[in-house]
Amino acid sequence: MNEPELGGKVARLLNHGLDDIKQSTLNQLQSARRAALQNYQVTGEIVTAGHGVSARGGDDWHLRTGKWLSLIMLLFAFASVVYWQTFQQGDDNEEIDIMLLVDDLPVNAYLDDEFDAWLDHP
Repeated sequence: MNEPELGGKVARLLNHGLDDIKQSTLNQLQSARRAALQNYQVTGEIVTAGHGVSARGGDDWHLRTGKWLSLIMLLFAFASVVYWQTFQQGDDNEEIDIMLLVDDLPVNAYLDDEFDAWLDHP
């Protein structure tokens, strides 16, 4: 649904219950509308009921900023997942290497003083 359709729908909903409103409430709404129109600064855009109505008033820098911020956060999350998986895979490989080394050597090999010298030779 685009903005003109949304504005038209809102206008129809507001007009639907117009007959049930008390006169005092209508007077308050009219005075509030007059005050809002007096304080409104014209930006060169003609705004009609239901057509071209925008809360942004043509200034959408915050939308672009929000999109860029969302993109940066998405890229940061993606980089974090890749970084975490890289280290997780390294931890798995270390555990496998340790298990292979522990299984291949008898306990006496670890107690031998020359074991460190054997590890240093290729």
